[in-house]
Amino acid sequence: MTARSISALVLCGGTGSRLGGVDKPLQPLADRPLIERVLERLAPQVMDIAISANRHVEQYAGYGLPVIGDGRWADCGPLAGIAAGLDAANTDDVLCVPGDAPLLPDDLLARLDAARAQRRADLAYAEDHAGPQPLCCLVPRALLGDLVAYLEAGGRTPRDWFARHAAVAAPFPEWPLWAWSANTPDEWLNAERRLSDTLIASE
Repeated sequence: MTARSISALVLCGGTGSRLGGVDKPLQPLADRPLIERVLERLAPQVMDIAISANRHVEQYAGYGLPVIGDGRWADCGPLAGIAAGLDAANTDDVLCVPGDAPLLPDDLLARLDAARAQRRADLAYAEDHAGPQPLCCLVPRALLGDLVAYLEAGGRTPRDWFARHAAVAAPFPEWPLWAWSANTPDEWLNAERRLSDTLIASE
């Protein structure tokens, strides 16, 4: 699979409740809006990128990318964004990532795709040393119908929906937990400190 045959969806629909209700991807982390760091890591890996968001749409649109709302799946959690993204996609596969990831792997797509191919699975998700990172996943658009049925039946969690299919974990044992998401004030401060140290070390 190449960047020319896949699109990416950045999930920015969370409420940021554990950070006082802020729109996390738009908040500065190490002097740059977090969304910019996510987009920077994704761009070399995929053909195009869309953003899933339900608020501050104009700010997200300022990045020159399509912004997709949850539509009829509103209030259904992160799977709502995935469903809307699959519905809007013009590629066979969609790489989904959280919008609050401070440092995504630059080979995220390659490793997810390799794991899926090796196991002949339907979809793949990332797993670090601490456990699954289900919002970092490679999902075929062909599963949209089943996802809609799951949501309409009241289902809400990615892991339960994955269990309906042949899903495989792509291991990222060396990747630090702080790099996948920042949810609480402590996690945010830790991510900012670690990210700053990483940037300094790379200079």
